[in-house]
Amino acid sequence: MAANKNIIAMKEEAVNALASKMGEAKSYILCEYAGLTVAQLEELRKLLRKENCLLKVATNNTIKRACAKNGFEELNDTEGPSCVIFSNGESTDGPRIASQFAKKNKKLKMKDGVVDGKYYNDKEIVQIASLPTKQTLIAMVAGGLYQPIQQLALGLHQLAEKLEGEAA
Repeated sequence: MAANKNIIAMKEEAVNALASKMGEAKSYILCEYAGLTVAQLEELRKLLRKENCLLKVATNNTIKRACAKNGFEELNDTEGPSCVIFSNGESTDGPRIASQFAKKNKKLKMKDGVVDGKYYNDKEIVQIASLPTKQTLIAMVAGGLYQPIQQLALGLHQLAEKLEGEAA
């Protein structure tokens, strides 16, 4: 009997640890990795670590219970060997990296997930993965704001040159 209690306690601890990681992450998505080699999984882990992301393999039951503990019972698409990808930097990093990796390695299948505290299905996760990074968006906005000022300065410069030419 004591062995069963120890096993149950260990399983509960695993669920709590995964649920805690889910609660701390900016986003997390479920993926199926059946058919990937150990080297491919290590390559994915390496790509994720560069962007402050983490891949955690867990049993489907542990994933389901951890999701439910965080209030996302709808996150239950756990067929086959499943893993969770956590984004700790930008919320779109994990989905973006997983999507890019899945294009080269068709065996990785992105499923549903949670981004910034909101549930998204697999199709929506793929759309989120296609969003540019926060820095790219800021650069785009800054470029958009800078362009009218640049054109105004160019126009004023040309007007000043024209007036100088007429005065001479």
